[in-house]
Amino acid sequence: MKILIVEDDFISRSILNKMLTEMGNTVLEAEDGEQGWKLLKSNEIKMVISDWMMPAMNGLDLCRKIRLAALQPYVYVIMLTAKDRQTDLVDVFKAGADDYIAKPFDPEELRARVTTGMRVIDLEERHNSLARKLNEQLVSSTGRIEAQDAKLKSALQQLELAQAQMIQSEKMASIGQLTAGVAHEINNPTGFVNSNLKTLLDYQQDLVRLIDKYRDLIAEIECGENKGIIPMSIKESVKKIKSFEGDIDLTFLTNDIIDLIGDCREGTARIKKIVMDLKDFAHPGDDEIQPVNINLGLESTLNVVHNVIKYKATVHKDFGDLPVFRGYPQQLNQVFMNLLVNAAQAIEKKGEIAIKTRHVDNHVEITISDTGCGIPKENLLKIFDPFFTTKDVGKGTGLGMSIAHHIVQKHNGALDVQSQVGRGTTFCIKLPLKLHKKDGKKIKKPYVH
Repeated sequence: MKILIVEDDFISRSILNKMLTEMGNTVLEAEDGEQGWKLLKSNEIKMVISDWMMPAMNGLDLCRKIRLAALQPYVYVIMLTAKDRQTDLVDVFKAGADDYIAKPFDPEELRARVTTGMRVIDLEERHNSLARKLNEQLVSSTGRIEAQDAKLKSALQQLELAQAQMIQSEKMASIGQLTAGVAHEINNPTGFVNSNLKTLLDYQQDLVRLIDKYRDLIAEIECGENKGIIPMSIKESVKKIKSFEGDIDLTFLTNDIIDLIGDCREGTARIKKIVMDLKDFAHPGDDEIQPVNINLGLESTLNVVHNVIKYKATVHKDFGDLPVFRGYPQQLNQVFMNLLVNAAQAIEKKGEIAIKTRHVDNHVEITISDTGCGIPKENLLKIFDPFFTTKDVGKGTGLGMSIAHHIVQKHNGALDVQSQVGRGTTFCIKLPLKLHKKDGKKIKKPYVH
């Protein structure tokens, strides 16, 4: 892949060049936005890594110019910034950047985010290619349906396999976009566990020294017993031990060790929870119906997307007492993730997301509401169409809602939407308690208001 580095600092530019070249990329360099724009016009560049603050044209201005020009193919933009306030990062994404990396950057984080960008670009290209191929197949099959019945059945099987692969690819791409946030969530407990271990090491050294003094005292006592006398040095040793216990504050030290170990256990439990939820979400799942805990699935999904939502919205949960439900848990979690991430993205600054679950008659109902920008009426009937998206090219595949609708249909359920521009959107998922795999029931079309 051809990647352009726009950075006025020679050392940072050289480090980036070396890392990207080692990853097998072709790298071009520019010292400011104006040079970068000239290279973009004369080369087919798929990714730009640009510093924010530069002389002449800065990184944000370059990003705006790229988006205004609507370059094809789509250019994925990662912004390098020393600013980490939420208000500053909002400016980065408003300018049209796809991602950002805080300076000084960590090489592994840079590698992960560049890899995520590559996956997004690759997925977009594969989606476009698949769409073209599907269109060509439909055109060529016109007028020859009966004669090609056998071929169409084979093609249908291949499409079903491709659909399953595409669903998993979309899921993994979503996880790729969440990777940096999940890494941040893991980094916090890892940091205080590491700090606690350092403190425990210091305590351990003090305890070893105290134990050595106890051993010296025991040796003196044993020596005195063998000689039938109690040396006067024992009293001095006891005095020194008591003094040393005061120096290291033995009571505080022993109590704090318990607290530190408790903190470490809590930190590792948080890390385990995040990793297990991410692993469970990434798993493709079995194509067999199994018991599903809807409320637990929502909690697990919220844990995975926490870093995406926490800067944008306050989440209100109202979980009801749900009966046993049977379905495909990993696929339903993907539906929840698509709806929650879309809800967060619909909120420009700060808003609210409400999640409610209820048992209504012979159905389970899940509603997810947001106070975001809302969906225009002309788009309500299109949001479940494959490849339909209102996001900039390259920032959305147009498959998220289509996949969510397909999964709900697979459960013989309904996915309804109500929305008002400027006031927010509510999605309601209705799932029947009795699900029979491939039972031949007619699936209802989505209902929109």
